[in-house]
Amino acid sequence: MTRWRIHGGNRLVRVFGRLGLLDVVVQYRLGHRVNFNVPLFRADTCWDQRDIEDYERRLVHSLCRLLEPLSDVVLFDCGADIGTFSALVCSQTSSVARVIAFEPNPDVVGFLKHNLSCLQVSSLSITKALSCFEGSGRLDVPDYDSSDHARYLAPGDGPLEVVTIDSFGVRSGSVAIKINMEGGELDVLKGAAQTISSARTCLVTVEANPRVARRTKRDPVECLRFLQSLRPFRFVIAETAETPSTAAPLIKGGQKVNYNVIGWTP
Repeated sequence: MTRWRIHGGNRLVRVFGRLGLLDVVVQYRLGHRVNFNVPLFRADTCWDQRDIEDYERRLVHSLCRLLEPLSDVVLFDCGADIGTFSALVCSQTSSVARVIAFEPNPDVVGFLKHNLSCLQVSSLSITKALSCFEGSGRLDVPDYDSSDHARYLAPGDGPLEVVTIDSFGVRSGSVAIKINMEGGELDVLKGAAQTISSARTCLVTVEANPRVARRTKRDPVECLRFLQSLRPFRFVIAETAETPSTAAPLIKGGQKVNYNVIGWTP
């Protein structure tokens, strides 16, 4: 009902929740023998099988196509939540040999660890935030979205430990870095400069979110410019297959939808 926009679908879900019918963790089967557990009682992940399969579909498919010629890729999943992106990528390509997932929300770390353990590759889940420095901070909630997915890092005093990708010492091999950090993408890239520069082959994905750009007053084109300052990169918008220009903002006037940009080294 919700998917087809039939009136009453969302209300029915709320009723099911109050009755305790959603107090379950459902296991879905993806490709490559990947099992994926989803807590239905959590509003951000009240998903059925189709919701999982449609999650960032174009981004996942485009990235997997670029990964196909590669092997032994280390995937950094930055902003992993319960591990949906990593599970989908590993279910569609055998190029990934290791997943290093970062999720600062302690409420979902148990689900993330379990889902990573179901992958057919080596994995590591880290309950820390990512940036361009090592220190501490907290998660803040924007005024336009109270969901867990919209929370962002506020550096300074706080219970979270903040680290950098470079501190994990991955050098010289092939790496893929997916970044969905609600405005912290550029700082994460700055903290991964050595990893990106030394990689044999590097793929990076960043989100272009209009609401986040307005809040941070920072257009995500700055991420593309920073990548090109490190080494040559090519870019494509996953949802439209367009080649974005680094000479103009990625966020257009009146834009409401989110896009994902994939960058890769030739």
